[in-house]
Amino acid sequence: MRRGPLAKLGIDRNDFHTEFGPTNVAVHAVSLALELGDAGEALRHATSIDPSELSPERRANFLIDVARAYGQRRRVLEAVRTLEEVEALTPEQIPSHPAVRQLVRDLLRGERGHANPLLRALARRVGALC
Repeated sequence: MRRGPLAKLGIDRNDFHTEFGPTNVAVHAVSLALELGDAGEALRHATSIDPSELSPERRANFLIDVARAYGQRRRVLEAVRTLEEVEALTPEQIPSHPAVRQLVRDLLRGERGHANPLLRALARRVGALC
């Protein structure tokens, strides 16, 4: 049973395209944990979220945060697969999103010349290869 402010609202709503409700609040908790440098907490929050009812753009932003959290934990394959999910959902967002390009560059640097082929292919698509 939920307690606190989320219990009062109880359901997700999309009045005037605000996408407000417990799911969006949980998505913000992931983003906040990530911004505070706690990738583990961000990933723990993310596992409890079903973003399927969010708009493609909001879901893509959530998944980018999840990929960034994986990147901070050096979980390269999970980060790449999450970004591929974003690419399938909103292909126009992947090459134009600065956080995506930065994440891919960081992942490439961490691979020390032996980049995973999936990462290298993603890097080409987002324009992150040097």
